Amino acid sequence: MALYLNLLKHVIYNNLRWTPAPALCTFLITWRCELKCSMCSIPEREDKAEMDTDQIKAVFDQLDQLDVVRITGGEPFVRDDLGEVVRHIIKVSDPSVMMINTNGIQTQKIVEFADELGSPRFHFRVSLDGVGSRHDDIRGAKSFDKAYATLEGLVRLRERRGIALGVNLTITRGNIDQIEPLQEMCDGLGVDLQYQLARDDRILLESRSDTDEMGKRGEFSFLDPFTPEEIDRILENILKDTQSFNFREGLIKKFFNEGLKNRLLYNKKTPSTRCVALTSHIRILPTGEVPVCIHSNTIVGDLTKQDFRELWYGEEMERYRETVRNCPGCWMPCEVAPNAIYTGSIIKALF
Repeated sequence: MALYLNLLKHVIYNNLRWTPAPALCTFLITWRCELKCSMCSIPEREDKAEMDTDQIKAVFDQLDQLDVVRITGGEPFVRDDLGEVVRHIIKVSDPSVMMINTNGIQTQKIVEFADELGSPRFHFRVSLDGVGSRHDDIRGAKSFDKAYATLEGLVRLRERRGIALGVNLTITRGNIDQIEPLQEMCDGLGVDLQYQLARDDRILLESRSDTDEMGKRGEFSFLDPFTPEEIDRILENILKDTQSFNFREGLIKKFFNEGLKNRLLYNKKTPSTRCVALTSHIRILPTGEVPVCIHSNTIVGDLTKQDFRELWYGEEMERYRETVRNCPGCWMPCEVAPNAIYTGSIIKALF
């Protein structure tokens, strides 16, 4: 009940342009990763600095209770303190959903982690970009067999631990033909397949700018220049996949797919949703810095050096929030999902 009351509060606040404490935190716990994926710019970062365990704990000690914490990277399981960090986040923030994204190659470590800490609050997402060698080519290393073994191990734990499980697919021109095989594989395992089209996200490597640089990429800034025929093929496969093994995620998938189709085929921005970056949604980088969002290199503060409440409710933050309101948006699932939920847009779309 507390979750739904907080959700209602955020819907009201976001529609009235008031500022709530964040309900969703996306935490990039590390820049490090064992792989060098063709669509990812993170391995090219020269500065791989990150907070230590105590600094991470101190950051989350400042935050109020959270509905959702998403831990990503880099690869979260390269950190030996991941279990200690997650336990602390659960203790101080008590999220209803703890989502962990992983490349899946450290099978034993991941499955043991899920067996020890797993509960219905945990959502694991394993990234796969194809079947067999196609995945390996995109990821820059032989990793499919390990990732698939991790997926199988988590499937076996699912009933006993109550965890939720899904596969993340990043679509490029190099794996359009892999959508259908991955759908078939996921259906056989009883897990959801979630999609995103690879963006030109080299913004993580670019020099930091002020807020006047935000939004220049527009709603879509793809890594690959898809042809109309390729877009048709992508949408044909995505729109056939209407099944979801989780009711709430099924609604979000339907909302996202409908918006993607309308935007790419008909240039119609429906359904639409306001952005909740810097209101309901806070992102924290491995250093403790807070960006506007993952598609902006503008840093609004540093939680290792600043008090959260002074930062979040300070006058300067309102200037950044105004740039969010003026941003043309980005139709990407990691942003669309919280935006649709915490503004109530997904409910409006149902009717």
